[in-house]
Amino acid sequence: MLYFLSAVQLLFVIGFAPLAAGVFNTLTEKFESKKGPSPLQPYYDLYKLFGKQSVVPKVASSLFQIVPYITFSMYLFLTLVLPIITAFPLSFGPVVDFIGGGLVFGAIGTLKKIASLDSRSNYAHLGTSRTSSIGALSEPIVVLIFITFGVISHTNNPYVINNIMQTSSHWYFSLVHWFVVFAFFMALLVETGKLPIESHSSNEFGMIDQAIEMEYSGTELALMKWGGYIKQFILMSVFLNVFLIPFWVPMKIELKGVLLYAALHLLKMLILILIFSVIQSTVSKYKLFKNFEYVAMAFSFAFLAIVVFYTIGGAM
Repeated sequence: MLYFLSAVQLLFVIGFAPLAAGVFNTLTEKFESKKGPSPLQPYYDLYKLFGKQSVVPKVASSLFQIVPYITFSMYLFLTLVLPIITAFPLSFGPVVDFIGGGLVFGAIGTLKKIASLDSRSNYAHLGTSRTSSIGALSEPIVVLIFITFGVISHTNNPYVINNIMQTSSHWYFSLVHWFVVFAFFMALLVETGKLPIESHSSNEFGMIDQAIEMEYSGTELALMKWGGYIKQFILMSVFLNVFLIPFWVPMKIELKGVLLYAALHLLKMLILILIFSVIQSTVSKYKLFKNFEYVAMAFSFAFLAIVVFYTIGGAM
């Protein structure tokens, strides 16, 4: 049963990840009084890219071509070890904890940067430089958040944390927990390219992720984009299931309950995407140098969670 549910979760993520990105793009355009693309546009784009010929820069090595396949496979691995539609570990759930998952995300980012630099493109170098600068600020915050949860719950297993959150209302409504929620929410905006600066843009002054993918085409570009959709879907799912709304995630191995929650999870995801769209359309973008102030605020919330926890004697 666990292997079957693992396959269900895998298909759920790779199937609905492009839809989540498409809904976000549509809502954002609607809030800006534009017609906007169809929510299904990412599917059309992927279909078109998979049918196009791949063009590789002459100066690039074989690493440039194989990295999209490696990173996409690593994203698929992450879908099998994190709580997305179940609150019980699937077949590969015990392989890594929060810290291990963070290291996998970091490895994916490093491989993308190396492959991008291998293209010798000026825009790719620009995107890699900006990604490294932002990551040096945002990634320690995510690690601090995970460490905070580990100190408080005495585990870094996301499934165990979800079970604690579901069964302990006192823990859920504590000030410590909500400081961590705010910190992770701010870090999530950065990691998914929503704020504080433009990410997926054709504007040279704001592009980051798009610059890294600029020299790719055909199947490789499709895998890079699809992997980006999966990354956003996974991070938003972890935020919803472990941090913000951990309730109703099935803790028993039952196919019916898992399928029902899968539909509920899409509804929760839609609400989160709506919040992201409102923020994206109403909050002005920061300049690159202003990113330090935004990240400092996110770090403050994570640090305050630790301070409050030890101030009250480490008891909830």
